[in-house]
Amino acid sequence: MLEEIVKKHLNNLFESKEAKGKIAKQIDEFAEIHTQIVKLEAEIKKLKENPKYAESKDKISEIMQELKETGQDTMETKRFVVKITRSGSESETPKYAKILEEFLPKVSIKLRETYSKIKEQHTSITKRSPSLDVKAKEEVKESGSGKASLGGILSNIRTVHSMINRLKAKFE
Repeated sequence: MLEEIVKKHLNNLFESKEAKGKIAKQIDEFAEIHTQIVKLEAEIKKLKENPKYAESKDKISEIMQELKETGQDTMETKRFVVKITRSGSESETPKYAKILEEFLPKVSIKLRETYSKIKEQHTSITKRSPSLDVKAKEEVKESGSGKASLGGILSNIRTVHSMINRLKAKFE
C-alpha cells in the first residue's frame, strides 16, 4: 500500500514538473538568489587564484604573525585595518576509520564486539540539507538538458524503492 502511494506521487512528480502560484514564486526567488551566489563564488575563486593575492597574503600573514608576537593583532593603513582573527597552525587529524580497519582484525572477537557496542553508543546521525542545482531556462535549452534523462529517472526510482524498503523494515 505504501509502495502504491509513493509510486503515485512519483508519477505525479514526473507528469507535472511546472510549479504554479506561491510555490513558483518561492522557487523563482530562491533560484535568483542561488544564481547570484554561484556567480559571486566563481568571482571569489578567480580572485583567490590570482598569484598576486596568494603572494601578498603569505607576506602579510608573516608580518602579522611577527606583530602578534609583540602583543599586537591589528595593523592599519589610511584605507584598511588588518586584524589577525586566527593564528596559522598545523593540526594533526588521525583517520580513525583507517586505523580501526587495520587494527580490528588483530584483536579478539570479544574486543571486536565491545568495539561495536561502543561505536553504536557514540554514532550520531546528522541531517544535511539537499544540494540543489539551479539554472535559468535559457541555459537549460542551450545545453539541451531540459528533458529528464532515463538514467536520472531510474536513479530516482531506485531512491524511492530504497526509501520504501527502509520504511517497510521499520514497520515490520
